[in-house]
Amino acid sequence: MQPKKSISELRRGVYVFAALAALTALEYWLGISQAEAIFLWVIAVLKAALVAVYFMHISRLFGAPGDHE
Repeated sequence: MQPKKSISELRRGVYVFAALAALTALEYWLGISQAEAIFLWVIAVLKAALVAVYFMHISRLFGAPGDHE
């Protein structure tokens, strides 16, 4: 793995972590302020999509065979 690529991957991981933390804080705030449930569902779907794409590597399922890095 090249140094520049590993820094890029680390930066992306930090961004995903920050996004998940911000969405969780927003979800908590909406939950205690008794907002509509649809907002909580939207946040839950966004968080699930982030986890699936970044941590579960769902995009690799749709790539060409042998295209893994």
